[in-house]
Amino acid sequence: MALFPNITFETVLQVDEKTRLDGSRSFVTDGENITDVLIKPSATDDFISVYNGGDSDKWSLDWAYEADGFVDVSIKIVADSGEKIKTYTSGVNVLTVEIDALLSSDNDMLPFEPKIHRYLPKGKNSFIYAHRKAQERILAYLDEQRMWKNDKSRYSKLDLSTVSDPEFKDQFRQWSSFEALLIIFESFQVSSGDIFNEKKKEYTVLRNGARTRSALRLDQNGDGKLDDVPYDIRTTRMFRR
Repeated sequence: MALFPNITFETVLQVDEKTRLDGSRSFVTDGENITDVLIKPSATDDFISVYNGGDSDKWSLDWAYEADGFVDVSIKIVADSGEKIKTYTSGVNVLTVEIDALLSSDNDMLPFEPKIHRYLPKGKNSFIYAHRKAQERILAYLDEQRMWKNDKSRYSKLDLSTVSDPEFKDQFRQWSSFEALLIIFESFQVSSGDIFNEKKKEYTVLRNGARTRSALRLDQNGDGKLDDVPYDIRTTRMFRR
């Protein structure tokens, strides 16, 4: 007989971002009897029981980290034959708002979807994860278009977030907001005819429009200022790799 503790979690979070540490995939071999399941959110916290009368669907802990840094996450199964602990060393990377450097927020989406928070996944109180994925897509797009700095290196998230020009920030805020909305509705689409598919189509058009309208004066030479001659996404050549 054997015990198999298992926990799933988001590997990148922002300080104070609500997340769910899910131990529901833990299991034991036949003949074993689980008497408790406990989760330890970090090395400095105590184990917290999530047993909930043995209902494995409820073996989870909603949590938020108040300080940045890498965090160890542990889960413990207690059974008639003994107990077993599994630790994910430095499993979660908690970032400050400045280092996360997201280009949009939930507030930027509200004018388009005032009731967007009804679609929050279980264990979440914001769509920070969608804004983070939008950031990744934007950076990937710039790289695919070969929109690089003078030294041919890729733009990083900090390159975009540290430019102070308000027009520049607004361009990327719109792009990121529509990208995040697209990500949210992509995750809910179940058929080609449902309401989420219609939302997906709508925000794909708006995202493409925001992206196409952007004449981006990116900082190619790294002097912290926008360049005088802008990139123009509308005329940028695409290259196959």
